[in-house]
Amino acid sequence: MRFAFARNRVVTHAVALVAGVLLAWQALPVWREAVMRWNQKDYGLLVEQCDGAMRDHYQAKMRAADEPSRDTGLALQAGEVGLIVCQDYDLYQKRLVQWGLREDELAQMRLKAIEARAGDLDEVVGTHEIRF
Repeated sequence: MRFAFARNRVVTHAVALVAGVLLAWQALPVWREAVMRWNQKDYGLLVEQCDGAMRDHYQAKMRAADEPSRDTGLALQAGEVGLIVCQDYDLYQKRLVQWGLREDELAQMRLKAIEARAGDLDEVVGTHEIRF
């Protein structure tokens, strides 16, 4: 009698565990979509700010290399300080990974942010283009 009770308990716990795993596996895409929607605005803003900071830094670096002067040196330093926003972007991105997002979802969020601020294809191309 005691053995049958223990065996039934193990079976019911195993069935509950399998059911829980299957339910969680099915709910994972819904969870990821909810995390993406909840964080899209803040993440998109950081994408935009970091993208602009990197572009400004690159342009200041090229300008300082072509025309070394005090003004271009100061502009380069300002560009380097501006890159601090990319640290916030990186930390936010790591937090989203901890919440279960994969690189594919992060890439999708970045593209949505770029599309949201671009009115046409030329602006999207300009965002990704580095001008020499």
